Amino acid sequence: METKPPPSEVAACQQQFERSLFEATQSFTQPVRRWVLAHSGGLDSQVLLHLAASQTRYRPLHVLHINHQLQASAQDWAGFSAAQAERFGVEYSAIEVIPESSSEKAARDARYQAFEQFLQPGDCLLLAQHADDQAETVLFRLLRGSGPNGLSGMPVARALGQGCLLRPLLNLTKSQLQAYATHFQLTWVDDPSNLNDRYSRNFLRHSIMPALAQRWPGLSHRLSEVATRCRQEHQLLNAYLDRDLKTLVVDNQLRLPLLLTKPDVQQSMLLRRWLEVATGALLNEVQLQVIRSGLINAECDAQPLFQKQGLTLRRYRGCLYLNNTLSLAAVETLPSLTCGTHDLGDGRLTITADSAGLRTLKGVKLRRRQGGERCRPAGRSNSMTLKNLFQEAGVPPWLRASWPLLYAGDQLVAVPGICVAEGWYVDSKGFCLNWHSFALSEQG
Repeated sequence: METKPPPSEVAACQQQFERSLFEATQSFTQPVRRWVLAHSGGLDSQVLLHLAASQTRYRPLHVLHINHQLQASAQDWAGFSAAQAERFGVEYSAIEVIPESSSEKAARDARYQAFEQFLQPGDCLLLAQHADDQAETVLFRLLRGSGPNGLSGMPVARALGQGCLLRPLLNLTKSQLQAYATHFQLTWVDDPSNLNDRYSRNFLRHSIMPALAQRWPGLSHRLSEVATRCRQEHQLLNAYLDRDLKTLVVDNQLRLPLLLTKPDVQQSMLLRRWLEVATGALLNEVQLQVIRSGLINAECDAQPLFQKQGLTLRRYRGCLYLNNTLSLAAVETLPSLTCGTHDLGDGRLTITADSAGLRTLKGVKLRRRQGGERCRPAGRSNSMTLKNLFQEAGVPPWLRASWPLLYAGDQLVAVPGICVAEGWYVDSKGFCLNWHSFALSEQG
């Protein structure tokens, strides 16, 4: 005869679920308009669905099943999820993905990409990871040599796509979820791949974690506490790094003379944090060393670069520039100019009425550089090549070729952000011209 779990175990699941959702809704920057529950059909997601469906305050609820198409029973699992959504009277969607391989990482990448594409503004994705999953994550990352950020484990909540992600069961153990499922006589499906020790996490789950837990009871909670402490210390470290970066970074340019006054270990931390905040990319020690040796410590007359995941780092005149290297279609010309902001595809031209600047916009058109242009800036006795003007203004070489120019007929009358030509400048009731290249930051 099967022993019923004590009521305290069931109550603990219900209380933890409600507490997590309440705390998350207090911290989210926007109200949750729809709860999207990731449902595989396994025990954990079944418990999560039962908990969520029993709380009418967390509606509308939408069950989302991701079919990885890696198992013969994949379509049956999708049917099971659909039946469970119908049973609880909630909406249902299924998305089929094609992972690049059968590895855990490939399946996860495909799954999270599907999540991001599905979520709409105001959506909150509910995931069923629990304390044992967190413990496995911490141990797995420790074995891979992760630092404090990796050992922070999975966050309870974070942004994801246009919505957010929440793990309301992260403080509950697998045994507590099993007790809850037994109490409410829940049924679920089992993925046979979860028994395959070829996968590293399965090896930890079946061969290592039980032995460790037998020697050190409460292992999952202990490792969860390690994750919490690492997360707190990492957040504190980031706060100090962000404070220093305010003086080191101007317009996406990291000022190297100031950076190099810091100890070596602090230089690496500041560099990693700058790129993490700006791009979301987390560089490893090898990549950081490449940047330090290949860019920061390169010869003064070199023009080194570092490329990774669609972004480019360049060095120019004592600064590291973070460039957006996305392929952007550039507008080659504008037939007429007016005050306002003009999106030229690869940058933004802003024209404002000002006390001084270009004397008129009538008959002035925009063109792109062709090469060999010269201009006599207002107040100068001689004309200059654009190359010399750009050098004077400190414009990095890789931005010069696409710089927009303003012409009246065949005469170059202004280089936005650089100069206005002699005879075209007025010190009252003029037009101020500014150019912002998207190559120096994210577009928008």
